[in-house]
Amino acid sequence: MIPTIEYIQTRFDEFNARFFGGQLPSIPIRLSHAKGFLGKVCYVRRRQSLFGRYRNTDFVLRINARIDLPEEVIEDTILHEMIHYSIAVNNLHDSSTHGQLFRLEMARINREGNRHITISRRLNATEQAQAHLHKGRVAAVIRFEDGKTGIKVIPKQIRHILAWDKQVRKHFPITQIEWFYTDDPFFAAYPSSVAFRIFLIKQPDTLPLSSAHRLVIEDGRIRLQTNASNPIKW
Repeated sequence: MIPTIEYIQTRFDEFNARFFGGQLPSIPIRLSHAKGFLGKVCYVRRRQSLFGRYRNTDFVLRINARIDLPEEVIEDTILHEMIHYSIAVNNLHDSSTHGQLFRLEMARINREGNRHITISRRLNATEQAQAHLHKGRVAAVIRFEDGKTGIKVIPKQIRHILAWDKQVRKHFPITQIEWFYTDDPFFAAYPSSVAFRIFLIKQPDTLPLSSAHRLVIEDGRIRLQTNASNPIKW
């Protein structure tokens, strides 16, 4: 399943009452499209006094919504991050990121709730393929003078985008190039490169770009026009 903010909030409240005595403060929840983690508690460590005391603030819980995972895995991920949150929000000191305090809490919750929380979880081959499929890509829609339309996927580096846009206009009879940043899996079928090979498409009006972010090139710079309907970040 792909979790929603509402689902995560419901599970957070349920687990808070069951395993943490309802003592964890409410925390902002965000969906993540990152490939590198299933969940993460982010916060800022601020100096509280002149004597070296610190306080953790500005907490955010991020849960991966990029990969279709079993519900049990999502629940265990939420619980994993709630342990981190419990330690951090109470300004407790652990021996390491997954030190003695974390492991004791993990063992307790696994025992009391018949859970399977782990220190880390590796994605299987199918999940890794999904993570790759939904990654952000830069795609160009190229319209030629003869009426044909092509697409090209470019590496995300700004220098590659600017150089390709400049050079391809010199070598092809082009009327327009539109740039987008998208995580739609449709574009995973096309290789990402700086070669001049452009793939012609028969039905450009059906390209899945309604949720893409638009990239605008002006005076040798790129400006990102964010699409509010898609949480993917550059």
